[in-house]
Order: sequence, then C-alpha cells, then structure tokens
Amino acid sequence: MAPARHHGRPRLRGCVGSLLQSFPSFILLLSAVTPGASGLVAASLPNGAAQGRRVVDRVTVGDSGSEEAHEYAGSGVIEGTTDGRPLRQARGWLRYSLAVYEDSEVTLGCTFRGSEGRRLTFEVLVDGVTAGSHSFQSASAAPASAEYRMPQALTAGKTVISVTIRAVDGPTPGLIELRAVQEHLELPT
Repeated sequence: MAPARHHGRPRLRGCVGSLLQSFPSFILLLSAVTPGASGLVAASLPNGAAQGRRVVDRVTVGDSGSEEAHEYAGSGVIEGTTDGRPLRQARGWLRYSLAVYEDSEVTLGCTFRGSEGRRLTFEVLVDGVTAGSHSFQSASAAPASAEYRMPQALTAGKTVISVTIRAVDGPTPGLIELRAVQEHLELPT
C-alpha cells in the first residue's frame, strides 16, 4: 500500500509543530500530571485525519511484480519456499527499495522462515550505510516476524530508502516479506 501523495511526496505530518503550522485550529490540551511534569491529555485532529502505526510499503518476496517495483537485487542468493510461500536467503546480500514517510522513524518488519534454533546474524544497511547488526532465532521452521528500528538520521527527509540485508558469518534468515512500518498522521486528500 503506497502512502497518499501530494506533489510527489507523502501527504502527512508526523509532528505537532507541523500540525500547528498547517492547522492553527489544532488544539492540544496539556495538563500537569505530577509537579514538574506534563503529559498529553487530549488532542483534536483535523477532520478526516487518521493517526497510527501503519505498513507504508511491503515487498512480497518471490512475486515478480512486487520485486520489480521494489528494485530487487542480490548476490549469493538462494531461492526456496516454506509453507508454500517463496523466500530468499543470502550468503551475500539482498536489497529492496521501500517507500517511506520523510518525517517519522522507520521500523523494518521482516517475516522470515523459522531458523529451527539456529542464530542467524545479518546487517541491515540503509542507502549503503550500516544501520545495525541483528540476529534472528526461532525454535521451528514456521514463518516468524521480527521488527528492527532504523536510526531516523538515515531516513529523515527521504521518501524512498534502499534496504540491504547482508549476511554475517553464514546465511541471512530466509526472507518471505519485508515491510516499512511507521507511526504517522495522514491527512485526507
């Protein structure tokens, strides 16, 4: 699902400052919860606005249309299936481009083939910069999901990111699906 677009960019605002600029009538009621602390008590959203954590973009591994649209590339990749679903596992790397919102933190949601107790370590790169080293381990071969937060400094101001999953000391987990997940406020078009 692609984000709502306005002039080629996602049409949303991810922070209160942007809302106040765009909607002067946006009202935040702050209240002291304890002395010296304040918390958000209530907020009024513009008509038709929806807020929440959403899948912004999704790659279905093995689907030629999805992989072409997301600029799939890889090296040392093995193709397979699990529970009737295609997967890709790399001894090198695999890469996809994902649409994201420019103004909020990106979490990568991954569905992997279960690792049957093995710990599989891999690095995630965003636009060629290492975002972190991660491990995945599950008890069975059944598909399992994991989420990895990306540093906002690597995604801020971007509407498309290139995500590389690179093997470390063995293969990557078998990737079935890759998702860009973000918390955001989407304004009606």
